[in-house]
Amino acid sequence: MKDEMDILREVSSIAAGHGSVALSEILGKKISMEMPALDIVATQAVLDRISTDQIIISVSSNILSGLKGEILFIMDEKSAFKLIDMCYRCTMSDKKGSVFTEMGFSVIKEIGNVIISSYAGALSMILKTVIIPSIPTLVSGSIQQALSMVVAPYAAEKHILLAEAVFMEPEEHITGTFYLVLDGQAMEHIKDACKKLLDALK
Repeated sequence: MKDEMDILREVSSIAAGHGSVALSEILGKKISMEMPALDIVATQAVLDRISTDQIIISVSSNILSGLKGEILFIMDEKSAFKLIDMCYRCTMSDKKGSVFTEMGFSVIKEIGNVIISSYAGALSMILKTVIIPSIPTLVSGSIQQALSMVVAPYAAEKHILLAEAVFMEPEEHITGTFYLVLDGQAMEHIKDACKKLLDALK
């Protein structure tokens, strides 16, 4: 699937560009986003290699149309709160109260929504299929819990597209991981669409 992976990398590049523009507009400052890593792995391989005790913040959406699957964006607590602090310069009194928690989680949820929507939009453009994600859900807990909720319901033949999302701002370097969980039929749809695109370019 070398050619198909090259096309999916292009999808990631387009999604990163759209995400950067959207985040910069939302936050009122220059924010860059890159998605440098991309891989397709067996579902069980993901569950086998994750750290079960790592506490993370996750934002997830169901894919409502176009493909069958789930989209998940995960950040460890340290990165999540660095991003919140970068986006929302709160006072020390805010940090001690519930306002920081509510507004902070709202920031993470909105950023997760931007990333998910950007990727869905780029994938829609490449596949020429309308892909609509659901309203995102935010969960705080262990990475095992977050991934199991999304991955476990899928059968053994399902695969996951792994993409690393990196946020960049002059004073910070914050990393999150993006997961696209698809069933076998959706993977075949992507392969067929990529093949048609490659044939059209010949």
